[in-house]
Amino acid sequence: PPAHRMHGSYHWMNERALSVISAPIIVTAMVYGAHPINDMLMGIVLPIHAYMGFGQALADYFHPRRWPVVGRVLKYALVAITGLSMFGAWRINTTDVGLTNYFARLWNANKQAEKN
Repeated sequence: PPAHRMHGSYHWMNERALSVISAPIIVTAMVYGAHPINDMLMGIVLPIHAYMGFGQALADYFHPRRWPVVGRVLKYALVAITGLSMFGAWRINTTDVGLTNYFARLWNANKQAEKN
């Protein structure tokens, strides 16, 4: 299909909006601590943010016109990895301690190991 002349602008605005949404979610987790709603928002927004960033890198370096097979495989792999990471975040949020506490445990793992 023919490209829409505003497609790049919409894509850029979506990336910026996602970045603006990410900042208060992360700051809220740092200041307020663990909260189920904030953890779920983090589990949705952060993988989508990573997907958009890596998608742009793939579009720049493995464009489907130049790399038809490799570009398509990497694109589908990125979609699969993003889906798996969202599923993993959902599992951590629903059956474990939540993303905020999980990241806090990872951040303090060396301190805990030194104490023991």
